Amino acid sequence: MSSTDSNNRLHTTALSGQTLCVTGVLLPGNEQPQDITIVDGAISSIDASGTRTADNIETIDAHGCHAYPGLIDLYSRCREPGLTRKGNIATESIAALSAGFTTVLCSPDTLPAVDSVATVELINHRSMNVRGGARIIPMAALTIGLDGEQLSELATLKAAGCPVASQADRPIENTTVLYSAMEYASSFDMPLLLCARDAQLGVDGCAHTGAVATQLGLPTIPVAAETVALTRLVELCSETQVRLHISRVSSARALRIIKDAKAAGLPITCDVGIHHLFFIDEYLAGYDASFHSAVPFRSADDRQALRDGLSSGVIDAVCSDHAPHDVDAGLAPFPVTEPGLAAYDWFMPLLLQLPQITGLDLDALMKKLHDVPADILGQQSGSGISVGGAANFFVLDKHVTCNVQPSITLSAGSNNPLALHDAKALSLSPLKGAVTLSFCDGWATRFNVNS
Repeated sequence: MSSTDSNNRLHTTALSGQTLCVTGVLLPGNEQPQDITIVDGAISSIDASGTRTADNIETIDAHGCHAYPGLIDLYSRCREPGLTRKGNIATESIAALSAGFTTVLCSPDTLPAVDSVATVELINHRSMNVRGGARIIPMAALTIGLDGEQLSELATLKAAGCPVASQADRPIENTTVLYSAMEYASSFDMPLLLCARDAQLGVDGCAHTGAVATQLGLPTIPVAAETVALTRLVELCSETQVRLHISRVSSARALRIIKDAKAAGLPITCDVGIHHLFFIDEYLAGYDASFHSAVPFRSADDRQALRDGLSSGVIDAVCSDHAPHDVDAGLAPFPVTEPGLAAYDWFMPLLLQLPQITGLDLDALMKKLHDVPADILGQQSGSGISVGGAANFFVLDKHVTCNVQPSITLSAGSNNPLALHDAKALSLSPLKGAVTLSFCDGWATRFNVNS
């Protein structure tokens, strides 16, 4: 069974009963091209390229390309149920796959929130019905309706398929509720994935507190809104020993708190959204709503601290922070536009620029997008490219020019600064790199990177 999308951007093939061979591909830590043979969705052999020949096997030429294990996205919004005018599980799972992700944690801020088994089952069902998309895994809403008042039935939601719980971007104001939630989750080892954001400081803000916001007259979100909330989370983690993952860190001061907490032996990890490694508050000049992010872009010094934190290991992982929107979401004065950037269509070209600005090689960065997220979720971090295992990897052409047209993005949302601005204008190198082929859950998906 195979199919091609209407714009000829991708072609999916069911692997059941099929045998194919990806030839000449380079694997992490191996400079010699390899041939990967896949039978019924499982890898049957990996051999030096050209050393084995077989008749009647479909081959896919990947000479000059690299294969990496499928990435795990620790924070994304798929918009379903309830917000399908912005995107849905089908569109966003395909877009995620084109960015190298084969597993995506979707935020619980859907309508309704992910606070019931019925909603979990709906998301799981919709994900399973997508041909050739990334696997979408829902996060449980920590509180019912994300209202911060009554705890969700976390143990039941975990059994239904939610590996972690989150409040999305809705902080819990009541410390007693937060403490109870952390105690409850710790009792059955459920990690909490929380964004450090105070419920009162900067609650109506839309930009980093600094000269740019002052000049533009924008309501602000001070760094203290992050550090005050983070200090509270760290103290409660120390008390409850819950596994705590800080989602989408944004400031140098927050990183110092996390570094100290780790040094004290607390079970704390953290990630950064990929755009925060590139963009700063200065880009908001002109009230450009494409830079309106729920976690605000901060100063150049904060950006450098995030880059250094990724290099040093204080920051454990990178997430997409994907937030697709419809066009109307940005058609308003800046403070009332809806925050968030659609990430997937530009994710890989940005990722390929991180070695230059962080000093980490690409293999090390890929581990921050596969091995570390798997550990955070308590999953086995199998390579996805091992003989006898299910094929769960993607093929990357590092050199192809990225030419994403906003009118034909795979995501339903094209709300990204790179849809409006040239890379050079944003102090970026020319965008290069694209996923050409991906294997996930018994499907092979080929992407036409020239369409």
